[in-house]
Amino acid sequence: MSNYVVNVDIDGFTFRIPVSIVTREDTYYYIVKEPKCDTQCVDLKGKVIDTMRQRSITIFDAMNETLRNLGSKQLMEPIIYYLLRDLRGYGPITVPLFDPNIEEVELNNWSYPITVVHRDLPGIRLVTNIRFNSEVEARDFIMSISKRGLPRSVSLLKPYLETILPEGHRFTGTIGEITIGPTFSIRKFPPQSLTLEELILKGTLKPSAAAYLWLITELKGFIMISGPMSSGKTTLLSAIASKLPIYSKIVTIEDTPEIRLPHPHWVRMFTRENEDERSRINMFDLVKLAVRYRPDYIIVGEVRGEEVHALFQASALGHGMLTTFHASTPEELLIRLTNPPLNVNIGNLQLLSSVVFTTIRNGKRIVSNIVEPIINNGSIEFQSILTNSGDVDIKKSIRLRILEKAYGIDINKELIRRENMLKNSNANYEYEIEKITTINN
Repeated sequence: MSNYVVNVDIDGFTFRIPVSIVTREDTYYYIVKEPKCDTQCVDLKGKVIDTMRQRSITIFDAMNETLRNLGSKQLMEPIIYYLLRDLRGYGPITVPLFDPNIEEVELNNWSYPITVVHRDLPGIRLVTNIRFNSEVEARDFIMSISKRGLPRSVSLLKPYLETILPEGHRFTGTIGEITIGPTFSIRKFPPQSLTLEELILKGTLKPSAAAYLWLITELKGFIMISGPMSSGKTTLLSAIASKLPIYSKIVTIEDTPEIRLPHPHWVRMFTRENEDERSRINMFDLVKLAVRYRPDYIIVGEVRGEEVHALFQASALGHGMLTTFHASTPEELLIRLTNPPLNVNIGNLQLLSSVVFTTIRNGKRIVSNIVEPIINNGSIEFQSILTNSGDVDIKKSIRLRILEKAYGIDINKELIRRENMLKNSNANYEYEIEKITTINN
């Protein structure tokens, strides 16, 4: 069992809401302990809302007018909390959305409690004490969300919604018609991505593996991060990309804004879905466009269609490449890439520098393998370069030997130098990126 406090900041007011995580009979629960609101609290809250609407005044003016003679501070606080929570926040799911430890918030059936995914318990859905009182309330909530995000269309004609909330979270929901009642899933994205140093401290990967990925990426290799859903692919991608030289020109291409970078010469591109094909912009279009920007690096949030061919062509032109993919093993990766609908030529797979496989094991997101493509008797194979302990075996890496010859550097010394920087620097490092990303000739 763990207990902590979530700070809910709404319009200048800060509410400290206790949260508990408990386990009962192999089920995890996320318990939110909001202030109690008795009958008098509910009545006064209703009066404030009525005053606001009847007088067409702001919520704060309505509160001042209605509650000015209320002497009880103990009663005042829950009234203000629930007014701001419901009118300016996200109603009953406000606390999990403000909780930085929560990654996903889900409603699969309005008659059951909301479920959440906690950062420290990846892959496990925690049952909350939050629920909607009726199907109508759940549907109205989703309709209200549609007014906040972009795009904003949801109706009986199109009873589903895919939108980005003002905080950058991805919201997907239905109002029924195509599901049994209203449903939604909110994928939260942290305001700041984790660094490689933080991932090392969390045990996601070893320092030698992080140093290897840092070096390969910086020298404009093509790295693909592959694994199942919610296994930390985008988190690792952002951490690696943040290590690129600060003066680099980087173009990122995404469906939804997940990648966070500190670079000033960063161009962000997003796909555009539209019922009219003439105004639809897909990944393939943006990858071709990105090449014309002459970037040092092109980063694609997730590759799953014809854009994969443009990625391999861009890599052949000398652009550094980073992307993610859905495949759990080298065998599955090869099958998916070389068969319909992707149909990547086997010869083009040699352009891949390395493939990183992520997974969830014992409740932790980890790098389970790093492989490099090799040609063996005319066929492509993937050779692991990790030892049983998760460290990089330099002798097994063909890519490192190629880079050593191409750049005239001592690979062992360079990897050790970067590994020591990752080990010895704090998560909030303050060194100049240019200094550590300059290859010593």
